[in-house]
Amino acid sequence: VFVVSDRPLNEIVSALNAVFGDWQAPNVAKGTKSFGSMAAMPTEPRIVLINRPNSPQSFILGGQRTPVDPREPTYVDFLNANNALGGNFLARLNMNLREDKGWSYGVRGAPQTNENAVGYLISAPVQADRTGDALAELIRETGEFLDSDGVTDAELERIVTAQIGELPGQFETSGAVLGAMQQNALYGRPDNYYETLAARYRAQTGESLDAAVRAAIDPDRFVWVVVGDASVVRPQLDSLGLDIEVREMGQ
Repeated sequence: VFVVSDRPLNEIVSALNAVFGDWQAPNVAKGTKSFGSMAAMPTEPRIVLINRPNSPQSFILGGQRTPVDPREPTYVDFLNANNALGGNFLARLNMNLREDKGWSYGVRGAPQTNENAVGYLISAPVQADRTGDALAELIRETGEFLDSDGVTDAELERIVTAQIGELPGQFETSGAVLGAMQQNALYGRPDNYYETLAARYRAQTGESLDAAVRAAIDPDRFVWVVVGDASVVRPQLDSLGLDIEVREMGQ
């Protein structure tokens, strides 16, 4: 039971005992989770094109399952490395396609943190007539970042400063405190986990961030799902040299 309240602890415990004090566990054993049936990771990148006729824009979603474990100390290194690649407005993917090219209103890359299966997703709504160019840029930018063009000193300073400065604001509401408590419980973290983050951020280096993100994401294992008008988009995608599977809406 998680409780966030301004009431005295003994009052909360008494109220909980009044409701749950005589609760007995059922005779049936609780279930167990099995993660052994997850599909194998693809070995090469590919494109799945969903035909949406007359669509004025295309939506690109690239994803892969990663070996990331939120319980590991390097998880915060992975998150801050992603803040250079796709995690916020100033990240490279958004600055490229939105601010430089003007092909998208906003691009993001972010982990999808589930138990035993952390995915990494890149999402980009783009102009229909620039779908192929935009996807080519996403592939290039991500590949270069993961191969040789990692976190710069300027990015590291900006990200660490922002993360430390934003820490207090993460707990302004009862719901935010509740969420932090639940995250700590889910990932087996100590109750003072968030109090340790500032020191962890200050100890980060470009090399530690690069190592974490490169161990997590493989640029050659993305599956790129593109939703758009196939008559407009398919010729643009052919030049990328990836296998393309075309599906109709609803398939």
